[in-house]
Amino acid sequence: MGLIDTLEGCFPEALEALRALPIRWDWERFSFWLRQDYPFVEALYRYQVGLLREAPQAHRAPLAQALMVTVEELDWLLSQGADPRAEVHPVRREYICLLEQMERLSYPYRLVFFYFLNRFFLEAWNAHVEGEGPWQELAEHWSAPEFQAVLFDLEVMAQGAAEELDQGVVVHYLGRILEMEGKTWSLLL
Repeated sequence: MGLIDTLEGCFPEALEALRALPIRWDWERFSFWLRQDYPFVEALYRYQVGLLREAPQAHRAPLAQALMVTVEELDWLLSQGADPRAEVHPVRREYICLLEQMERLSYPYRLVFFYFLNRFFLEAWNAHVEGEGPWQELAEHWSAPEFQAVLFDLEVMAQGAAEELDQGVVVHYLGRILEMEGKTWSLLL
């Protein structure tokens, strides 16, 4: 078992609670959730730009690909009616503040957290989204082979970076990321 699996294993109850949220899917609720995703994804874009700026050469291509996926997601969210000037829900503001706080950490921490931001989101997505519905286009986006390849590269890079980090700091921020994922998905309750 690698360190990434060990770290993820620190939160079995939180992960299970995230997967077990009683999400209620309807178009109005999902549309609001998507529109509120825009400011977070915009903040994630800035987070990724900072990562790419500091990345060693070997990490640049995968991070550039991840950045392009984020740019495409922002474009897609705009096409779904997101308004960059709209008021940001307090839950989304809180998650953005967490991203900004993590941006002050060194590159290896930020890389590991970027991997887990994606991993935990997809854990919830895969637990809650199935079948046909307004989420179908996003589901295809997340399950596309190109995106899966980016996730694999992020996992490999995070595995290499995680070995050198203070595990207490990592566990603290992973707990916060999981907490924020739970709050974000709870907007669909």
